Order: sequence, then C-alpha cells, then structure tokens
Amino acid sequence: MRMSLKKQTPVWLVISGMVIAVLGAVLGWYGFPSLIRSQVISSLELREGSERRKIWEKAPYPMDFKIFLFNVTNPMEVQKGATPVLQEVGPYCYKEDKEKVNIMDHEEDDSVSFNLKDTWHFNQEESGKLTGDEIITIPNVLLLGMVLEAQRQHPLGLEFINAAIPHMFGNTSSVFVTAPARDLLFDGFEFNCTEVNFATTAVCSEIKKHAHHFHRVSEDIFKFSIFGSKNGTVRDRLRVKRGIENIKELGRLVEFRDQPEQTVWSGKPCNTLNGTDSTIFPPFLTKKDNITGFLADLCRAPDAEYQYQTTYSGIRAFKYAVDLGDTSTDPELKCYCTTPETCLKHGVHDISRCAGHPLVVSLPHFYMADEEYLDGVVGLNPSQEKHQITLLFEPLTATPLEAYKRLQLNIFMRRTTHVDLLRAVKTTLLPFLWLQENMELHQEYVDKILDMFLIISIVGAMKWIMIVAGGIIAATGLFFIMRKKNDNTVITGSPPIALKSTGKPKQTHFIEK
Repeated sequence: MRMSLKKQTPVWLVISGMVIAVLGAVLGWYGFPSLIRSQVISSLELREGSERRKIWEKAPYPMDFKIFLFNVTNPMEVQKGATPVLQEVGPYCYKEDKEKVNIMDHEEDDSVSFNLKDTWHFNQEESGKLTGDEIITIPNVLLLGMVLEAQRQHPLGLEFINAAIPHMFGNTSSVFVTAPARDLLFDGFEFNCTEVNFATTAVCSEIKKHAHHFHRVSEDIFKFSIFGSKNGTVRDRLRVKRGIENIKELGRLVEFRDQPEQTVWSGKPCNTLNGTDSTIFPPFLTKKDNITGFLADLCRAPDAEYQYQTTYSGIRAFKYAVDLGDTSTDPELKCYCTTPETCLKHGVHDISRCAGHPLVVSLPHFYMADEEYLDGVVGLNPSQEKHQITLLFEPLTATPLEAYKRLQLNIFMRRTTHVDLLRAVKTTLLPFLWLQENMELHQEYVDKILDMFLIISIVGAMKWIMIVAGGIIAATGLFFIMRKKNDNTVITGSPPIALKSTGKPKQTHFIEK
C-alpha cells in the first residue's frame, strides 16, 4: 500500500500543480474581477439608506464657490459708443452646500425624484482683503434684460420701457449700475414700481409675473441681485435612475421640471434629456466614453471629452474637458439657437429660454470662444489653466476626484433708437462676472479608493503567486516521474555469446558494453 502511494505521489504533484495554476488563472482573470465588479456595483446603487445614497443626497463637505466680477472702468464713454474696458475683481469666496430635498423613490421604474437646493456662505478668510463692500460697476442686467426681451418678443413695448426707466431706476443716466459687490451678488439693489403712470404700470405688471426672481421689499418696491433669489431656495425638480436594475443607467436623467423632455429649445435633439444629474455617473469608464452631466441652469448637458490619463494622489485618473461648441455651424447644436437668425458663434450659449432672462454663458474670458466676442471688450486674458472646465475621474467607480466648473455670464448691449440710454452704444456681448465651482475629493474618500486598489493589487499578486506556485509543483512532480522512469529502465547491450562445450558445465559469458 505504501509502495503504491509512493508511486502515485509525483502524479498527484503534477495534477495538484496544474489545478492550482489553472485555478489561479481562472480566479485572477474571471473570478476576482467579477467579484470586484459586483462589489463596485452594489456600492454605487442609489438604494435607500446606503452610504452612497446619503452622500448623493447631501454632499458631506461644502464646495468652493468663487465669483469674479468685471468692473466697467469707462461707463460714461461706453454710453457714447466706446469699447467697454473691464477690470477683474475677485475672487469673492463662498462655501456652497449642495443638497437634494423632497426626495421620492419610484420603484416602478427604478428612479428617484428630488429638488435641488444650493446655499452659499461668504468666506472672509479665503476672500482676503475683499469684503463685499467694494463699489463695482456692471451692466444693469435687469434694465438690459427688459430691453432685450422687448426687442425679441414685443418691439412696440420699447417705447413703454423707455418711459418707465427713469421712474423705476431713479433717473439713471446709464445702462450700468454701480453698487457694493454684495448688493450686486446677493443682497440686491432697489428698483420700484410705485410711480402711477401707464408706462411704468405696464412694465411693472410684466415684471411682477416673475416676482420669484426678486426680493420683495414692499408691495411695489423690489430688490434684484444675480444670486440672491437662488440662495437657499428649493429649485428645479429632477428624476434620475437609481442604477439598481441596470448600473449603466445610474444617475441618468429621465425627467426635468416634471417633464420627460424639454420644450425650451427649437428641436427634439436639444430638448431630449441626456446625461446624468451631474453628481453621479455610471462606473467602468473607458477612454472612449464621454462624461455627460445635465446642468439645470443651462437646460443642457454639454459633453466632457476625454483628454488623457493621469494620476491623482496615487490614483489612476482620466481627465476630461468641456467645449460649448458652435451653434451656428454644428447641425446637432443649431436647435439651441433662439431663432435661425440669432445663432451665436463658437463658445457661447444663449440660455434666455432656460433662465427666463436674456443671458449668455461662455467659458471665462471667452476662452475657446470666437475672436469676435473677445475683441468686443478690453481687459480679458483667456487662459486654459485658469478658465477651462476640467474634470478628473477614477474610471473603475467613476468617482469625481477633482472638478472645476467655470462659466461666465454675459449680456448683450444692443443699440436701439427706441431707448435713450442705448441710442449710441456699440453692440457688444458684455461679460459681468464669471464663477468657479470646484471640488477636490477629501482624503477620507481618497484613502477608501486607495484601500480598494490595494485589495485589487493583492488579488492580482495572488493570481501570479498561484500560477507560479502551481507551475513549480507540477514541474517538481514531472521531475520525479522522469527520474523514476530512468531508474527503472533496464540496461541493455549485445546479445549473449555461447562457448563450445569442454565437458565442463556450460557457462554463459556476457560481454559488458
């Protein structure tokens, strides 16, 4: 029995080694990756009560929000037709709390709906010497907006606006407003509708239809600011996929403002909802994938295109960048034009229909925009490093590691003979501020990703250890088998030679070879 077992030992070594090597290969290339994939999927699904869901509902850390204002240094000359000269003032730094409220799950289609809510808090320490008391001159966005809307929708109303301006804005002699920065941004500057005359009453009745954009001081006195009406306010409602039934649909936008598609643009391609809610993305990114996040303030989901691979705190990362495109030449973007005759050139996007106010967005300092817009003002210096929208993602989990969302707000100043303040101005797309919303993944979450990749590395090493160890064991078994075979081989030579008989007993002699 012992001899039989001993004889079989080398064979078992070969079989065991091959099993270990094959097992290592199967687990390494199929088993462990499938396990990791399933773990990634389960950790990202927006299940009620999960850690990922809580982070998605309310960002655990505030984002950095910076605002740069463009102070117009020659307002009176601009009134007479001169080119606006701009001086950048900033950044005014804020901490931005982002959360989703009024959350409701919809089991029937694996989706969840919610409202957006952003709250800004001024950060004096990061703002340095800037306090918000600085006196800044920017275009009177409300006044110009009224004129632009009338030019587009009701040209006959320009005469009423011209008559109402002195009563609403205090006999202003300029299309610009000069006020402390904090009033322009959040606290508001006053305009009033107390004057009882036909023109003012007619204009104010239209304005009051959009009273949610203003802070009401009294029945007929209001304050207007750029961000005040949005600060801490429950805004647009969205509905996205939870990714439980299909992880590739994670975060995909299926409703905006309670509608499955938009109606603000001129055609179906632009009105179709694309991308995610811009706070979560499906995992397993490849270099061929674009990042598409819907921006509610733009009613649009611009694509972030892959640039190159890099690292972030030791984590492999894909870098993406955004270009707003050219609505005047790109057939897929033409439906963003408000009319076929008013298509804007490369790098700018008219959000009038989306925002309810005639605003145009671009990248800061008209970076990547048509030279026509940059030449329309003095004082801008576009820079890729400072003004590009960039995103950094860990591709396995699609976790944003770093993001810089940068947008510039502009308004057209157009010459018109129907409004006294605009009779001599040069038609210009005039920037009045740009903002930067940025985040960097906190070390707590960086460490979790690094821990995950450490486990993946260990698993990868185990694969090769098992393959090599199995190979060594199998080779050892083969060695013993070959050695034993050699030991048991009979030594052979020439055939025996018989000698003649001499009467003595026959002897057979072998000649050893």
